[in-house]
Amino acid sequence: MGAPEIVERAREAGLDVIGIADHNTCENFPGIHEAAAGVPVVLPCIETQSAEDIHILCVFPDYETAAGYKEWLWRRIRPIPNDVEHFGYLAQQATVFGQHVHVGCQSGDDAIYLLHGLSRFVPHFIALNAASPWFDSTDSRFACSRLNRFSSYPDNGPMPWVADWQGFRRLFRQLSYTSMIDSMKDLHWDIRPSPQFGTVEVRVMDTPLTLAQAIHIAGFIQTLACWLLTERPFKHQPDDYLLYPFNRYQACRYGLDGTLTDVRSGEQRSIRQEILQLADRLAPFAHQLKATAALEAVVRQAKSPQSEAQQMRDFIANGGSLSGLVQKHCEIWAA
Repeated sequence: MGAPEIVERAREAGLDVIGIADHNTCENFPGIHEAAAGVPVVLPCIETQSAEDIHILCVFPDYETAAGYKEWLWRRIRPIPNDVEHFGYLAQQATVFGQHVHVGCQSGDDAIYLLHGLSRFVPHFIALNAASPWFDSTDSRFACSRLNRFSSYPDNGPMPWVADWQGFRRLFRQLSYTSMIDSMKDLHWDIRPSPQFGTVEVRVMDTPLTLAQAIHIAGFIQTLACWLLTERPFKHQPDDYLLYPFNRYQACRYGLDGTLTDVRSGEQRSIRQEILQLADRLAPFAHQLKATAALEAVVRQAKSPQSEAQQMRDFIANGGSLSGLVQKHCEIWAA
């Protein structure tokens, strides 16, 4: 959208004042200010991005002040080049799509507790949305092969252990000062804090075949988060993550039929069983959040022998092609 279109939209909305903000710069202000000719009034702004990935809206009285601040800011931004060859073929393999779910938190300490609590259920999230059995035109035998493509990245998997928000800030500063990262967006953990939104972001799900499934998994995660933050059922410890990669693998390979092993007792149960046993405990919280329909849909899915990955395999087994499968996905989403 160009400057005339922005000004026209603002006038149509009846706005008397607008602010023009770009990430760490104000270079678009002059053109829009000229196009507006005072109607509406245009304020020069800069959206400053901190090292912690906090986005701060800065409003200035005039362009000269904004431009001076921009020059000061750019002298303090670390010169990290964009090395397009850094990840080689991995960058091409990562051109795949998944579903991310954000859960809002009232404090940083709540976010860290919730992150550790939700990490216990990463296999459940993977299995419920597993829909990527094909890898380079070949049946991978995995319910979710997409996550395997990220396993070679240095920041893949769970976040390094921290006990609270202060610990997370120390971790982020250490990574930032060593120039390993530029912002939170450079950290691709399975679940990560997102300070710019005030959320915890769950990032392990495949894109489901239907919009309804996307809504159901979001409602399920929201319900889990409400239960975790309300009842605080776990006392998190570093050893909680000892079997994390093994249980995660089971979900990727076998979906809901994967076997989970309890790190303390050694007890083993299928992901289906865990979801069904958890449902009664979550029911009151789902009712509170008006997410009962989502929880019921997840329970039905856990009881069903059919999965989205299997539906995709059946489509190919019945004579369909991979290009036809993509077309079928588009039709389902457009319905």
